[in-house]
Amino acid sequence: MCFSATASFTVSSVLIPAGVWCIQKAWKGDRHYLPLATFPLAFGLQQGIEGLVWVGLGTDNPALVSRAAIGFAFFSHGFWLCWIPLMASQLEKRPQMRRLWQGMAWVGALYGTYLLVPLWFHPDWLTLSIRQQTLDYALKTLIDHPLLGYWGRVLYIATILTPLLLTRNSVVSGMGWLVLGTLLATSRFFEQGFISVWCFFAAIASSYVVYQFLQGAATLRPSSRFRPS
Repeated sequence: MCFSATASFTVSSVLIPAGVWCIQKAWKGDRHYLPLATFPLAFGLQQGIEGLVWVGLGTDNPALVSRAAIGFAFFSHGFWLCWIPLMASQLEKRPQMRRLWQGMAWVGALYGTYLLVPLWFHPDWLTLSIRQQTLDYALKTLIDHPLLGYWGRVLYIATILTPLLLTRNSVVSGMGWLVLGTLLATSRFFEQGFISVWCFFAAIASSYVVYQFLQGAATLRPSSRFRPS
């Protein structure tokens, strides 16, 4: 996690197989749940990658640190910005809200592209430091201005939390409240290394998705739109 390679790899080793199981359940049941079913797997992969960041730091391997940090940023600064509203659109029954989540998925994809594409040409724009036993990721952007940085953070949080909290699905909203709780706790106790710590606690919160799948969340009668053969 944010605190050690052992913690990251432990969380990863639990979430990856659990996520694969959730995907299998969604595939055999209601396939609208497939994007949600990937949450534990994606968070597990993200934590495993951050474990490699710690390994690189501990072995003085800057090449491994750089590659793993960019891999972590792919999830934290790109994937989730698009995937969360896309997931909400798949489970949303209100047409207007479904279109809203689809639009937010495009916004998230564009913002993630803005953040990540420059790293292809300038890997050194992503810098890493250890503060208060956490990893602090600093990403330089094309337009470096405090006001744009502030609104960028607002957009980031809104794109992730709004679909989770406002979608009319009890499983998604439950996950949303857990993610909001992790955001508030991280802001209060971990000012340094915010992204790393929040992602770690959100990864743990994704175990709620596994619990809901155990309770049969995606084993309802399959949608005719995604009825398995």
